[in-house]
Amino acid sequence: MDSSSFNLVNHLLFPTPGSSYQADSFDKELIWLPKSLDGADVNSEDSVPCLFLPSHSARFFMIYLHSNAEDLGRCHNFCQLLCNQFQVHVLAVEYPGYGLCPGGQATEESVIENARLAFRFLTQVLMFPQEDIIIIGRSIGCGPALCLAAENRVYGLVLICPFLSVRELVRTHLGPLAELIDERFPNKDRVTEISAALLLVHGKKDNVVPWTHGQALYHACPSRKRLVTPAEMSHNSSLHQDPAYFVLPMLSFFGLPDYNFDELRIPPWVYGRNTSPTQEESADDKEDSEGRNSVDGAGKLESLSCYCLPQRPAPARLQGPGIGPGSFLPKPSGSHRARPHLNTKSREETAIAAVDKFFAAQEASLEVGDPLVSWPMRGQQDAFEEEVEDIDVRLPGSDSEDCRENEPPQPPDDAGFFK
Repeated sequence: MDSSSFNLVNHLLFPTPGSSYQADSFDKELIWLPKSLDGADVNSEDSVPCLFLPSHSARFFMIYLHSNAEDLGRCHNFCQLLCNQFQVHVLAVEYPGYGLCPGGQATEESVIENARLAFRFLTQVLMFPQEDIIIIGRSIGCGPALCLAAENRVYGLVLICPFLSVRELVRTHLGPLAELIDERFPNKDRVTEISAALLLVHGKKDNVVPWTHGQALYHACPSRKRLVTPAEMSHNSSLHQDPAYFVLPMLSFFGLPDYNFDELRIPPWVYGRNTSPTQEESADDKEDSEGRNSVDGAGKLESLSCYCLPQRPAPARLQGPGIGPGSFLPKPSGSHRARPHLNTKSREETAIAAVDKFFAAQEASLEVGDPLVSWPMRGQQDAFEEEVEDIDVRLPGSDSEDCRENEPPQPPDDAGFFK
């Protein structure tokens, strides 16, 4: 293919809408990641803007890869929903040419490169365990999301309105003309390489990417999985207009929320291009802060801890059709267990006591009634008005099953993996 055809396809895949935000639009939420992940280079021209939304004492980190009609400003509300509803840290990644991100016209390679940069920031700079990372991709964002999940052993993967590949998507609309374009985002191949638990959400009224693409990816996935196909959901439907679209599947499949009481330390240099108060603190305040963060006098930590960030909001309440006002989130199975990287007895005891106290307060205010999500027998309609499908829960090379017939999946073990 010649370069003009190649650029035309990229333009159709990544139409780059005008920026919906400025450098000072999101106070203490817009961060910059230099390609070198070196704080000295944060003001370089190739730094990638990302949205960082922390949640106090969260166990999980969600990486969000948006659709081709969004930028960080347009997906901010959805990312805030993720943070508040599931009580997780959120990092949303910008694509080249979108918003304030440099790099010209986005391509498959450049979008995946930005996604990998964000993943390396979490695992190499923040030292966050990749086993506690959940990757979410929507529409075109399912491509880089699947790429990350195939390359790394993460906790979970969520695909919203996914496609088999660009060529297969074009074939759906243009038939044999699809053979004239080069393949991009071979999701149907990459889904066979993932080990993470996979949740697919694809509405049956999607007229951009037929829901059968999501169904085919579901059948090709070898790991633990669930497919949710709401009858009234379209390609651009709001995911929080009905809890059955997204919120309830996330809660029941991943057992959210869950907690970890290790401090998350954020290097101040990520705010290099922002007018963040972090960069404007006085010399006296900075000296006091460094003194508080010193470790046995051996050195001063040049970072911000989660206690400097806004506290987690009150326990989230579900809202939507069929759910009464004031309903608390259900207690996640297994969330009271100690985290494996809390390696001192005192910290384990502190974490367990804090979590037990939290759940005691929740249970005291939770009215006894029917469960929000029931597990139906095979052939019956489930909470999402879909017939329950058989799920192959066996891992490659294993004769054992994760779940017995007609029972919900078991929680992960102490290492964060499903048995």
